Amino acid sequence: MGLVFEEFYRSIPKAGEEVCGDSVEIIKKGNKTIVVLSDGLGSGIKANILSTLTAKIASGLLEKELPLKEILSTILATLPVCEVRGIAYATLVFLIIDQNQQLRLIEIDSPSAFLFRNKQVQKLDYREFELEGKKIREANFKFQRQDQLFLVSDGVTHAGIGGLLNFGLGWEGVACEIERVVKRSQTDLKNNINKLVKVFNTFYGDQAGDDFTIIGMKYRRKRKLNIWSGPPLKKENDSLLARKISEAEGKKIISGGTTAQIAARELNRDLEVGFKYYDRDIPPISKMDGIELLTEGLLTLNRVLSMLKKYKPGQIPVEGKDGASRFTRLLLESDSVKFLVGRAVNESHQSLNLPINLGIRSQIISQIAEQLRRIKKKVEIEWF
Repeated sequence: MGLVFEEFYRSIPKAGEEVCGDSVEIIKKGNKTIVVLSDGLGSGIKANILSTLTAKIASGLLEKELPLKEILSTILATLPVCEVRGIAYATLVFLIIDQNQQLRLIEIDSPSAFLFRNKQVQKLDYREFELEGKKIREANFKFQRQDQLFLVSDGVTHAGIGGLLNFGLGWEGVACEIERVVKRSQTDLKNNINKLVKVFNTFYGDQAGDDFTIIGMKYRRKRKLNIWSGPPLKKENDSLLARKISEAEGKKIISGGTTAQIAARELNRDLEVGFKYYDRDIPPISKMDGIELLTEGLLTLNRVLSMLKKYKPGQIPVEGKDGASRFTRLLLESDSVKFLVGRAVNESHQSLNLPINLGIRSQIISQIAEQLRRIKKKVEIEWF
């Protein structure tokens, strides 16, 4: 099984602000991944607009694969400069990594990256040059299988300033915290980022004195997910679908009460029906040996679709315990998703005060597949 480059981030707004002044853009194009982080000057709406503009321009130019010098010249010419402070209104850091694990990193007025390799954080070997009057750092290196790379905005290196620490954590202090956290749970990138956010927020006394963002990246093995939803039109296909979901490689979800009953009967497995609500609008999950998640059908699928529509690449998936949140997490944590979809009319839907028709399940799953393809997941659907 091959490897996939994985990236997650979290952004925390300055205390009292509704939006973060940092912006992140992540693009998957062919065998390349592009990651962009921009930090707008100040905080709040104005900083968010400036950083979003910078990140969008940079990611758009990088996606077009223009020469690096042309990209940098365009970005530097576009960034407005504060007349009072004499500095750009937004900082920028971006990287490109290809199928050969070759990584190219560019930093403009941003903290240096943190590379966790061989159980310690290392500083990269940079080449510095000047363009359009601006000093730029560049690093080129082979990203190894066990490496983790972290990019941060300066709200992280400033954590604790004027409070616990006179001058903030600084690069060395942040490196120590990253090293300490990653050593404890090396493989779980999402967990590492969540823990680091808590650490840096603690240095601010849980009242962030500046916007801050942390992006984590690493390689992991590809993951497969298989989903069976809906009874087949032909009853003789019950056993076929049950066998397909049972023998499929990767994790498995069954969506729908009738589908679960068919699976239990055909596979001769116990079906343990759940009664605990974590969300009053989402029915409880059930349990069956060999199935990672067993949910109700229509209501859960609709909520999953809603969550996917709001999802931006690189965000850490929702943490809810309800069936829809867990379903969404499994989708986002997988690289290839296969749907086995039965098209028989579910009689239980007739009692719902909804415009139910033959195509409702098919329509929802088709839209879910469209959202997954938007974020570059490989999707396959078999209809029965």
